[in-house]
Parts: sequence; C-alpha cells; structure tokens
Amino acid sequence: MKKILGLILVVLAYVGLSYYSGMVGEQYIKDQVELNRIQANNANISLDVANYQRGVFKSSFDFSAQTNAEQFDLESATVDSKAEVFHGPVIFADGLKFGWFYARTENALTTSDSDVNALLATILPQGLGRLSMLGEYGGSYDASWRTDVIAFQDENGQFNVAGLDVHSTGSFDSLDSSSTITTGDISARSSDGMELAVTPIHGELDVEFIAPQVPLSSGRMQVDTITITSAEGQQSVVNNLEFVQRQRVENDKVDTKVRMSVASVAGAMPMSNLYYEVEFNQVSQAAIAAWAELSPKLQTADDFSAYEQELNDALALLLHKDLALRMASGGEAMGGYVNTKLDLNYVPPVGGRTIASLTTADEYLKLIKGSGQVVISKEIMNGTPLMFLLSPYMDTYIVQQGDEYVVNARISDGKLWVGDTPIDLTPIVAAYLAQ
Repeated sequence: MKKILGLILVVLAYVGLSYYSGMVGEQYIKDQVELNRIQANNANISLDVANYQRGVFKSSFDFSAQTNAEQFDLESATVDSKAEVFHGPVIFADGLKFGWFYARTENALTTSDSDVNALLATILPQGLGRLSMLGEYGGSYDASWRTDVIAFQDENGQFNVAGLDVHSTGSFDSLDSSSTITTGDISARSSDGMELAVTPIHGELDVEFIAPQVPLSSGRMQVDTITITSAEGQQSVVNNLEFVQRQRVENDKVDTKVRMSVASVAGAMPMSNLYYEVEFNQVSQAAIAAWAELSPKLQTADDFSAYEQELNDALALLLHKDLALRMASGGEAMGGYVNTKLDLNYVPPVGGRTIASLTTADEYLKLIKGSGQVVISKEIMNGTPLMFLLSPYMDTYIVQQGDEYVVNARISDGKLWVGDTPIDLTPIVAAYLAQ
C-alpha cells in the first residue's frame, strides 16, 4: 500500500510540475514576444500571440508577424505559425530533453496577392520550415530554424538553395542573442546558359542591447567560392568572400566598422586581396534611438515634410564635433596595387547655429573637414590605359613618388584642394540646394 501511495504521489508531483512548467513556458514565450514588439514596430511589423491553450503536459498557440510590404507593391505579408509546446521537466518530443518546455512551430508565409502566394507555394512547398525552441532552466533558450530545399524553375531559368539552418541562444528576459547561420549549396542557371554556383554560406551574429532601441551588432559572413560560368564556358571564381561588422562603445558613443574582403578572383583579370571598409564613429546612443523611432514613419510616408521637426531633432543628435567617417579600399592585380582612403570629420556651425538655419553653399561646405588619398603602383599605371587617361593631370592633381602615383586631397574651411590645385565646389553645392 505504501508503494502504491508513493507511486501516486510521484505521479501527482510530476503532473503538478509539468503543469507548472507549462505556466512558466507560457510566461517566457509571451515575455519574449513583448520584448521583441518594440523592435518589430520599428520595422513596421506587428506581432500577435493568440489562442493560447495550456494543458497539463502540452500547450498550443497561434503566432503571427505581419508587415506592410509596400516596397514590393503588396498591402501586407504575414508569417503564420502553429505552435506546439511540450512541458518539462522531461521532454520526449524530437529526442530526450530536459527543461521548462520545448516548443516547435510550422511556419507559412502568405501575402495579400494571390499570384505571389501561388509563386511562394512553388518556391516553398513545405512553407518556411520548422522553428524549435528549448526553454532551459535558468531562463535561457536554445532555438533553431531549419528550412528544406528552396527551389524555383520557370522558362527564364532555375534557382536552388540546399536548405537553411539558423541557431540562436539567449535569455527570455533580454533581446541579447548569439546566432549562427548556415546555408547549403546555392545554384542558379539562366535560360541563356549562364550559371552561378555558391558554396555554403556561414555566418555569425552577436547582438547586445546597451539601452532600449540601441543594439550593438557584431558578426561575420563567409563563403568559400562563388563561381560564375558564362554561356560560352568562361569562368570567374571569387575565393573567400567575407563580410565583417564590429560595433563597440567608446566614450559612451557607438563606433561601427564594416569590412568586405575577397582573397582572390580568378578569371580574365586575376585580382587578389580586395577589400572595402567603412567606419562610422562616435554616433550617440540618443541619435540611434531617435532614428529607430523615426524610421518606421519614414518608410510609409509619402511626404517627409510632416516629420520635418523630428528629422531635424534626430539630425541634431547625430551631428556633433566628434562624428567621423572613415573609408578605405584597395586590391592587387598585374603585379601592382591600388589603395584609397578617405577621412571626414563633422565641423559644427559657428555661433551655435543649427543645420536648419544654414542657407548658403559656403556654410554647408564648412561642415566638413578631412582628407583623402589614392595610391596607384607603377605596374597598374603603366600596364593599363590609366597613364594615357591621367597624363593631363600629372604634376597638378597627381604626383609621382618613387614607384607610386599619388593623389592627395583635403577639404577645410569650405575649400577643396586636390594636390596643390584648388577646386571650387560652391557652384555644385549651390545648384543642389536650388533644386
């Protein structure tokens, strides 16, 4: 009798714990949706959780994310999800797991246009794939989204992606997350015989919110090879393409650096060590938050004049004496190289004036101070038509320094100098302001 009572107590305890796990799971899911709602609203996306039915061992609910898709000439696009939630502490769905809950959803994308929906049914016959999430003890989650093969074919050609896998971890009480993204092989072929082949793409992304509406995003995306084959069989191969973004806080402001690089390009004109990078530094957190709030309004506005004051306020938060833009690019070919760089700084108007109060071209030109440089090696200059094309500018805009041909430029106090030659930008800026 004692054993039977003990067994009954264990069963009742497990039933109670399972029901409690369902309550915790429901709260965690709704908390995460609410945290994401502000960010979604900034992107003109509305989120909704409906029909939450909590049972003892299992729950279910409907989730939708809807956005206007005016940029695609659609009234709306909606992702609908049907979710199953399996309660812990011991979960057997899709393998043995331990946690508060395990949720999985089947996802479908629809639009307000029936023709587009028919096309989506062809491209994504299994919908948007399955999203699964394990709610772990301690309030963290481990989520994965997987799609099957994405394929499309018509009289103009065909396109194929051998699946997509996204894995994310984070906490239910925060929007901070770490994610990895991996695609399968990508291929495409046009009706005229041109082909594209891309090896799997690998990506990483870390997001940290240092304040509401102020995320720091850092990550990278890398692909081994991109091969383009013409209808005649000629190939160009891009090797080791990489995008990297890094954001950090310096002096309580955000510095951002984005870099794209290619190790080599094989083809009619072999090249190597190609890169392009941009830095936008010392952006205030208040400016980021203001632009995040204003952005969804501008996305749907036919006339920006209704938001002129908000634009001026956001611009005032963005522009300050430490704001800086840095750009650089370069590459190697024909045994030589080309490198460029540009450094620009913002100069506030004198006398405490605002941007909105400026009226003349000279006043606007004085807002920028900086320098730029282009360096071309003799191999590039002599091995291409550049020498012929640029010869009229030698010893004025362009100077030879050893084996390099160099263009130096600077702008200060409203005046632009290329080499030792002044260039009057006032008519150009005045014409733009007169539009």
